[in-house]
Amino acid sequence: MRYFLTAIVVIAVVAIVGVIAYGPSGGADSELELVATTTEPQVVDVEGPPPAIVLATTTVSFADGGEATFRLSEPYSLAVAAEGLGKVRFMVMSPDGRLFVPDIVDYKLSHEGKLYVLEDFDEETRRFKTVHTYLSGLRGANSVAFYKDTEGKTWLYLALTAHLIRYPYQAGDTAPSGVGEIVFEFPNTIAPEAKSVVWHITRTVKVRGDRLYLSIGSGCDACEQPEGEVRGMIASIRPDGSDLRVHAEGLRNAVDFTWADDALFATDNGVDHLGASAPDEKMHRIEDGGHYGWPYCYESDGVVQADDTFTWDRDFPCGDVSPAFAAFPPRSAPLGVEYFDRAHPVLASTFLVALHGSFDPGMQSGYEIVRVDREGNTETFMDGFQDEGGTRHARAVDFLPYEERSFFFTDDFGGRIYYVWAR
Repeated sequence: MRYFLTAIVVIAVVAIVGVIAYGPSGGADSELELVATTTEPQVVDVEGPPPAIVLATTTVSFADGGEATFRLSEPYSLAVAAEGLGKVRFMVMSPDGRLFVPDIVDYKLSHEGKLYVLEDFDEETRRFKTVHTYLSGLRGANSVAFYKDTEGKTWLYLALTAHLIRYPYQAGDTAPSGVGEIVFEFPNTIAPEAKSVVWHITRTVKVRGDRLYLSIGSGCDACEQPEGEVRGMIASIRPDGSDLRVHAEGLRNAVDFTWADDALFATDNGVDHLGASAPDEKMHRIEDGGHYGWPYCYESDGVVQADDTFTWDRDFPCGDVSPAFAAFPPRSAPLGVEYFDRAHPVLASTFLVALHGSFDPGMQSGYEIVRVDREGNTETFMDGFQDEGGTRHARAVDFLPYEERSFFFTDDFGGRIYYVWAR
């Protein structure tokens, strides 16, 4: 597949003498600036893969006096935009330009979760000046989305473990402007056929057109779930919670998803019971109606194989399952995925994937941010979230593009939001 980076060719039309000045522009790398009367810019397609990543060391300081050193792709820089936010998860920008992010608190179904709203981002200090607690007393708060209905009313949707709730939203709100309404109920217990204590409590909601898309993890590590149960899949509903449609099944835990050129892509966490060396963690290009193999199949070294460690009631054809679009090391736990359409050339027309890292820090798998190009090739964009001794400094979760050359990402280990920008 070809990549297209947009080059703007500006032709100076000068009546007598044109003045050409050289220097840095907008804090970016030095560029050629033309000081003259110009014609309309012409857009030229430039083909080629994204440039190779060069990692450089960067150190950030924290409010508590600590610091951490990471490696980050050139020419990007890093700053801490907010701290003290607990286990912050999936972000969204509100229609009035404020950042909303939930704090899940822990993975033990705490009822103390919160939804924060951050505003007044200072471009000089690269920090948010103001943080409000929009909601509290939440169970399993993982993601938030906004939708404007046909009557012009804006709604805030909040995905909790058991429910998808919506609140009426008005610009500038620091608390809901109306009573919450449950629009959808999620499975809320471990699956009856679970062979371990593992089940997934996070739900992710995103808006696409006139529908809400939902990812719901499985109720177990590896089991056959009850027929028709809304688990282990990506589905969509109307904004009022009606008209459930299943877009993809056989996804053990597709924690996040995004679109690129109208195609749907999702991360997927593999099973635990096969040990530390299998299966591959995955990112899929989702085909509507597709089945991606779980629990009957797994992928290792790019090959889809049958999981014969259990006896299944269903005879499932693992040979019909397509290999992943991109694969990551076992137990690296891919979570957030974001496509960067217009960005610095290092990220233009590529994805970033947050490898949250194994729940067992001794495995030292993941703990980095990976760039995935449109051919599925992977390359480390940022690492250092865990040092060689096994000490964890951060665990990336989600990305939110801010401007063309910058984005935020959440860290649910340190309770921070980082700001990343191209110099």
